[in-house]
Amino acid sequence: MPLLSFLRRCTTLAVVLGVALPLQDASAQIRGRSPTSMPPRQSGAPRWWFSGGAAGVVMGDINDGATQSTWTFGSDPLWQLRGSIEKALAGGSSLGVTAGYGLVDVTLTPFLPQQLPETPDSPCMNGCEANVELWTMMGQFRSGGGPGFHSVFEAQGGITGFRNLKTRDSTAVSIGPKTQQFDLSGALGFGFGYTLSSGFQVALVQDFGMGWHSKTDLPSSFNRTWRIRNTRASLRFAF
Repeated sequence: MPLLSFLRRCTTLAVVLGVALPLQDASAQIRGRSPTSMPPRQSGAPRWWFSGGAAGVVMGDINDGATQSTWTFGSDPLWQLRGSIEKALAGGSSLGVTAGYGLVDVTLTPFLPQQLPETPDSPCMNGCEANVELWTMMGQFRSGGGPGFHSVFEAQGGITGFRNLKTRDSTAVSIGPKTQQFDLSGALGFGFGYTLSSGFQVALVQDFGMGWHSKTDLPSSFNRTWRIRNTRASLRFAF
């Protein structure tokens, strides 16, 4: 008899547990507390990046038909300010636009020196030292990221502009046409970055690129392409 009583009690307990457990699970689902029904947690990944910094630009010679001269920028770096705004993509990549600006020195050497006195209308007939505003506007794809040190790859394409070409002296006389010149240009960049926090990075990138200058009034024996090399340092902020 004691054994029979024990079996009855076990059967009763099993029935109670069998009813109570499904009810408890259903109650949790109604209240929205089931782990499988909870929405995924937000990762807090940035949606946009803004960067600002400076670039040391080394440009090759440019043959310019408008001024009938070769522009020589020399081997020393030309300083340019640069900024970008980028939309964050999956995997640490981003897509955005970049802009750069700098006032740089250039030496003009005529294709055929005239050996004539310079006039206010032609202040650089026999060559001269000058300044020109150098700016860029490009679309950019960037790949690379993660904690600590990481590699960076960038691809850019757009335009390089030259504006306000003037003699580099106290008179600052304009040289050639006053219209701005636009060159198609592009570059590939490789470098390294370091993540200081989830929304703050520093980066150092080396660019190698080329451009295509206008062929208007350019003698057929002169090349219209030019090359450029940039060393860029920047700070990147997420928002």
